[in-house]
Amino acid sequence: MGIAADIAIIVVAALAGGLVAHRMNQPLILGYIVAGILVGPYTGGITVTDAHDIELLAEIGVALLLFALGIEFSFRELQPVRRIALIGTPIQIVLTMAYGFAMGRLFGWGWHAAMWFGALIALSSTMVALKTLMHHGLMGSLASRVMIGMLIVQDLAFVPLIVPPGG
Repeated sequence: MGIAADIAIIVVAALAGGLVAHRMNQPLILGYIVAGILVGPYTGGITVTDAHDIELLAEIGVALLLFALGIEFSFRELQPVRRIALIGTPIQIVLTMAYGFAMGRLFGWGWHAAMWFGALIALSSTMVALKTLMHHGLMGSLASRVMIGMLIVQDLAFVPLIVPPGG
């Protein structure tokens, strides 16, 4: 087909997934994720044909979302919650990674796979959390500022995990 057809498939699937999620009173992101799984290259039916091109577009999309995040928050608004974010986030990361590591070892995985599993479940999506807060009109609350502060610290803490060794 081509990239234009793949984009059309993704947009239609996202629209359908979003509508179904909305009708079921679920977050739209859940519908988008299910739609993405259904049209992914490893499922039957109508799927995207060139996953590599879609991955490149997704990376551009992530960069644009991060840019939007940078426009949304100000460090001045996060000043009152910096101590909570700087102390609470490392505690949350370590405890969640330890839990994930223990679960991975319980499943019989090696220490390396169990550690990656722990890191995976310790990571939250900043953009999903922001969109949810905006959707519910909670962006200016103290709780939202604490969450955003913790998510930013969490994002910065996970940068070393995604950088390849020697890279």
